[in-house]
Amino acid sequence: YCRTHHTDLITITEETVDLTSNYNGWIGLHREDKASDWKWSTGEKATFFRWNNNNNCYYYYYDNSCDGGWNCVYKKYQQNKWCCGICHWDLPFFCYDEILVLVKENKTWEEALEHCRNMKEMKNYTLATLNTPDDHDFAREKAQLATTEEVWTGLRYLGDEWFWVGGEPVQYQNIPSCPAERCGVLEKNSNSSFGIRDCNERRNFFCYIKP
Repeated sequence: YCRTHHTDLITITEETVDLTSNYNGWIGLHREDKASDWKWSTGEKATFFRWNNNNNCYYYYYDNSCDGGWNCVYKKYQQNKWCCGICHWDLPFFCYDEILVLVKENKTWEEALEHCRNMKEMKNYTLATLNTPDDHDFAREKAQLATTEEVWTGLRYLGDEWFWVGGEPVQYQNIPSCPAERCGVLEKNSNSSFGIRDCNERRNFFCYIKP
């Protein structure tokens, strides 16, 4: 359900995320078995935990380790603490919508644009705009998980001008005025704000929710 209507089950990576609710609900934290590391449903390895240490979870729980098949994690009602559960339990769940999404599929620029615009029901996704230094830093960090060295963005040259498909103005000062290659990328191992490539090449891409 979460992957169809939103991005995924929620990932919580820092203390500042407040998920207080009046019910127990699944989050994206899970593991394959007791010998495996905890990871999020997005595939990211878990490094932050908020275990409930006072042994008052709704179901039996001890030592923060979870016994046997207790390999999925739910948030305890009215608290920001986590408990282990059996993955087939019927519980409510917490979804989230990610602002910037790395899609690890290789598509042309036009195919990537179509993919973004069809991504989620009732969500206004398109290829991503990366205008500010914070935008670039955040996107480059996410791009380290890409399977291609460069990732498509929403930067495009058409009709004698550069534009972002999200509608924002292009603020780059050193962008070519008559380019042979007309689609924008972010290079994951470069400090450059943008790169320009042939739109028919295939690579991973960034989608984002238009503000």
